[in-house]
Amino acid sequence: MSQCHLRNYFDTNIPFANAYIRLVFEVFVVIGIIIQIFLDFRDIKRIGRKKWWTVLSAFPAKITFKVTYFLVIAMVPIRVACEISPILLVIDNVLVTVTMIFTTVHYLYYCRVIRFVGPFVLMVYTIIATDIFRFMLIYGIFLMGFSQAFSLIFLSCEREANTIKALIVNQSSIITSYDTSIVKNAEAFENVIQSPIEAFVRTFILTIGEFTVLYRNLALCPANTMVWIGKVIFITFELFVSIMQFNMLIAMMTRTYETIFQTQLEYKRQRAQVILMLELSLSPKERHQYLLKYSRPTGTNKKTRSLVVSKKSSFNRETKQGQRVLEEKMKKIIEEKKAVLKRKMKDMEIKEGIRPVTGYSRTPRPHTQYMNRGGGGAQNGQPTNGNINSNF
Repeated sequence: MSQCHLRNYFDTNIPFANAYIRLVFEVFVVIGIIIQIFLDFRDIKRIGRKKWWTVLSAFPAKITFKVTYFLVIAMVPIRVACEISPILLVIDNVLVTVTMIFTTVHYLYYCRVIRFVGPFVLMVYTIIATDIFRFMLIYGIFLMGFSQAFSLIFLSCEREANTIKALIVNQSSIITSYDTSIVKNAEAFENVIQSPIEAFVRTFILTIGEFTVLYRNLALCPANTMVWIGKVIFITFELFVSIMQFNMLIAMMTRTYETIFQTQLEYKRQRAQVILMLELSLSPKERHQYLLKYSRPTGTNKKTRSLVVSKKSSFNRETKQGQRVLEEKMKKIIEEKKAVLKRKMKDMEIKEGIRPVTGYSRTPRPHTQYMNRGGGGAQNGQPTNGNINSNF
């Protein structure tokens, strides 16, 4: 059937790239998604559902990518059952379109760790989550009200235009009472807002600067009263929505941009979040092995480990204060090296038998025999204090 062309992989009339290669890659995608779902369930079982979702909620791009798992899995039965109805082909195309968009957005997750791109990715997230959301709440209220107002105006104009056209067709004498310009406008008028939903879309298009079609047909309205009412509403909408609210949105986004841009080390924080997210997929044993690779022992205690960070000093080396700080740092480094060297020398001497091993066991204390004072008998063969009563 025509709606099942996506399922015809072995048709000889289809090019090789659109058939066999597409089949191979689609199979790889489905297998990869099944493996990824299994790994995600393993992570949820190991760290807990709440903790997994708390960490994942900090990465919107990662959430959209995981949504694509279920979209791709849903395509399989829809494509198999495509012969039931042509609507399934439409659903398949919609799922593919959404999947492509969500998968592309996932690249923002890895762009967060780049120094020159990471802050801008955070800006996009913050602007969408805060500025755009608040703006859409206010903008939606205005858009809903003005769109219905334009819908009523155009319905009134259409009703008047249909009345004049009916008089022209019937060749009624009443048509002579209308002005010639009104009759011409009635013949040229076209209602561009046929329903409330279309009014909503038309008004939204009006906010982005495309108002030629709507205003031209509004000017052709044969009802003069509705023309002036429509023009007043149009000017009010342009002032309070297109100009004021959009400039307010630009100001909010500028403030968010400046706030994030002032944080010079934002990309490092983003990199740390990405590392924490990636570490969730590792077991505790694997994380410990990686910890031993990128850390080193601190001081004489080898169990205490730390990261080595190279940091530029903010003081001037030529000043006295800078020289004093450098001397103190050098002294600390020398003391640590001496302590480590002494510990190594002591261990070597003990192994070679040069230094005697000091025993730390406690010396035995002499046994002290305690006597029961005031008792009637003797303990351990010793008499008690006082008179001894013997029976002979």
